[in-house]
Amino acid sequence: MFVKSDIRKVTIAVEKDLRTEVYLALGRAGIVHLTGLEERNSSADGGLRDEEALTKEIVSGSEYALKALSMEPEEAGAPARIFSAHADIQFISETKKIIERVVRLRTRIREASEAVDRCIEFANALGQMGIDPVAIGKARLVRTIFGTVDRVEWDVPSSARFRITRVNRYVFGIALPADLSGMLQFLEGHGFTDESDHLRPVPLESLKKRSNDLRHRSEVLTGYLERLKEERGPVLQQLYGAYRIREDTLKAARMSLLSTNAIFISGWMDIRDKERLAGILQGICGKRFLISDRKVPGAPVRLRNMRLFKPFELLVKTMGMPSNTDIDPTPLAAITFVLMFGFMFGDLGQGLILLLAGVMLKSLVRKKPHGELGQAGGILIACGGAAAVCGLLYGSVFSSEHIVPALWFHPTEHIMRLFFVTILMGVVIIMAGLCAHIVNSFLNGDCTEAFLEKRGLAVLVLYAAIVIFALRYRAGARLPTAWEISIFIGLPLALFSLKGVLGPALFNSPKPHSISEYVIETLMEIMEIGLGFFANTVSFIRIGAFALSHAGLSIVTYTLASMADPGMKSAGAVIIIVVGNIFIIGFESLICGIQSMRLEYYEFFSKFFEGEGVVFAPFTLPEKASEA
Repeated sequence: MFVKSDIRKVTIAVEKDLRTEVYLALGRAGIVHLTGLEERNSSADGGLRDEEALTKEIVSGSEYALKALSMEPEEAGAPARIFSAHADIQFISETKKIIERVVRLRTRIREASEAVDRCIEFANALGQMGIDPVAIGKARLVRTIFGTVDRVEWDVPSSARFRITRVNRYVFGIALPADLSGMLQFLEGHGFTDESDHLRPVPLESLKKRSNDLRHRSEVLTGYLERLKEERGPVLQQLYGAYRIREDTLKAARMSLLSTNAIFISGWMDIRDKERLAGILQGICGKRFLISDRKVPGAPVRLRNMRLFKPFELLVKTMGMPSNTDIDPTPLAAITFVLMFGFMFGDLGQGLILLLAGVMLKSLVRKKPHGELGQAGGILIACGGAAAVCGLLYGSVFSSEHIVPALWFHPTEHIMRLFFVTILMGVVIIMAGLCAHIVNSFLNGDCTEAFLEKRGLAVLVLYAAIVIFALRYRAGARLPTAWEISIFIGLPLALFSLKGVLGPALFNSPKPHSISEYVIETLMEIMEIGLGFFANTVSFIRIGAFALSHAGLSIVTYTLASMADPGMKSAGAVIIIVVGNIFIIGFESLICGIQSMRLEYYEFFSKFFEGEGVVFAPFTLPEKASEA
């Protein structure tokens, strides 16, 4: 609990010729977080840049060919399927040229086919008008036009010196050259689009023959692509998958240091995996390898929690990652989040429904139980269990407070007691956050922050004293004595106010720039602390408020059911109760979850969490490659 994995800097030295096998093995194992070596000379890359360029060309070329053949690229192929790169690039280039030539031909055929189909459509329209397209091309003394109009409800005036024939939206007009402009002007008033240039003085039968010929040529090309897909598609898929893995390994190798005979790989590793790494390297290199590890500041972070708390790592990672010198807040986050949610969503039956939903969600993601969905399912299980327990305390089962007796109290009957308990819960959570900050400060060697700053021990004692005095006064109207005020309020305030003097004197912290700035800054900080802690504490009253709203919705549900049937035995009353509970489970669980996260992040995490750590992300190849 509160402990992270022991991540250490590791350097691996192997023979240069074995680098591909080593990187593939590291990618399968997924245990080393790769980093670059400071001594790396980018100019001496051992030909890696050329290999990367060639690999990228093969990957992009095979991807293009697969998409053109309507085949899905394999995201991860067998790493062993690496052929001679020069032979492979020649194969890819030849395939691309064939496909590009076929695609160009198909495009031209499609465009020609569309043009012929349009001519056939126009010829059919002219045929319905009784006009031969061949005859139009032979007209010399008159001018003709053909096209479409937007509006069809019109007639040609009897005085017009032109003639127009119409079939649906198609129109054909004929006039003497002197009257052509008048005919065009008349048609343009009805949304005319001229298609005369697209007419072909060719018989309809010839157009249909041309269309069939183009369609046949397109089918021939489609068949050719299908044969190409059968012959070369599987090889293209293998090449794409293999070189995608190759591309990943080369990217990783770019962070290594190469010499004439050796390659030096640098990264971070959980020390518990050292024996496993040694076994992997021994299987590839025999005894010709070296591994060294050492503790270095700034290591990436891998959280390590027991199964009960592991799902709540999702809440922590949403805010960031704790640094290597901070405690892991996951257990604290788990306990506080579950408590707050349970108090807000206290119902035995509805809580068990949420628990069942969490179990179902986890069962759907069995292959990745520690993925985000699996963690969400674990959180739902814990929150549902907490809601069920609080439902027993409240005496609430599926929104009814008359099925089981309350082990504690009904929220609607003891409102002030509920608010008092939730504020007291908030006090404990805030103090836990301050304690976590003090521990983190000690771990980071910052004693001034731990003792004297606004989240340090002095402020913790001051806050705890005020809370205790308030509780004691509420219990017996007993005011604190002068010496209690002096020791537990005056002394912490004095220590905080003198941090600019005590810090440099005791802990070598920086001195303030000027006395006037220091005094004003200290006064402002005291006001900020007072107002901030008061607001933080009162903010936890929302736990009680949402517990009341949950109970209020339950009352509304049963009130509506009783209006439908006072005995609550009719089908209508049962439907209202069922629908009401479904609404409460969906709506209230969302609201309570959001409010719990709000209190978790703003009132609790803000007291100690910085989130400046780096996530431990080991070099990992895709699953299929790992299995190959």
